Amino acid sequence: MNEQPPGRGDKEENLKKYAFLVLAVSVLVVGCPGSGSKESGIGDDGDVVAKVGEKAIYEKQVEQFLGNLPPQVSSRYGSERIRREIVDGFVSMEMLAGEARRRGIDKREDVKLRLEMLIDQTLAREIEEELKKGITVEEAEIRKYYEDHKDRYGSNLKVHARQITVPTEGEAKTVLEKFRKGEDFAALARQYSKDEHAGKGGNLGIVREGKLTPDLEKVVFSLKEGEVSPAVQTDKGYVILFTDRVSKSSEKPYDQVKKSIERVITREKLNKAVGDLKADIRKKTKVEINDEYFEKYKAQDQQKDAEPPAAGVAEPEGGADE
Repeated sequence: MNEQPPGRGDKEENLKKYAFLVLAVSVLVVGCPGSGSKESGIGDDGDVVAKVGEKAIYEKQVEQFLGNLPPQVSSRYGSERIRREIVDGFVSMEMLAGEARRRGIDKREDVKLRLEMLIDQTLAREIEEELKKGITVEEAEIRKYYEDHKDRYGSNLKVHARQITVPTEGEAKTVLEKFRKGEDFAALARQYSKDEHAGKGGNLGIVREGKLTPDLEKVVFSLKEGEVSPAVQTDKGYVILFTDRVSKSSEKPYDQVKKSIERVITREKLNKAVGDLKADIRKKTKVEINDEYFEKYKAQDQQKDAEPPAAGVAEPEGGADE
């Protein structure tokens, strides 16, 4: 290879490693008889771009691999340069794979099993690609998704909140009095609160619109930053809310998120299509699961659950900030 500019070696080495990984599958599929990895000459797969012994590497293999590269990777390299790197990866792979065959590694049972899994994974992905070709997403679907998910794409109020839950109104008054006298809300939550957030100082993390019960939501989003609420009676007791931070995200324009939404809808439709296909196959194919295999691991899990937690391990107070 030509001398590499300073600072680019690591990137190119990563590209080669990526080429090695994909080529491991490519050798299995493309290298099968009649599939395009011929001994010599020019065939349906285009010009021979390199040879390792009598094994030819074809233009189609290089272009197919290049087409599968993420745009953020391929855009960093010139057209010639990236193809040279890919071909280098192919050549290195063929040399090492040939040596492995010479040593009989391809005959080992564990290697055969991994090769079979790679072939099955490749074929399963190809089925998904076939299904994906039949999926269409209409403009109206994208628009509806945008309107239905304003909490994700539209203007959205969010607060970082804490809460204290106590069983009686009297205890709630005591907590509020102590807070107004300057005691820390998180410390009061640890001392008085009876809900699952007590150990974290009442920390609820980031709370967005639509994520709380209507009565509590009305209260928490009416609070200013650093303000505490009156006690709110709920079916779990009396709840006191406190907001650490309040912010509002700006609405994302439809045109800005249209492509992203289209990908989401496509993925949802693809997941459904794959699920439907698997359900149909199950009706026609006998599938047997040996439950005895899992029983020994179930016993291990039960034993772990019965063990006491390690001493001195405290739950972190950090909230679910996003």
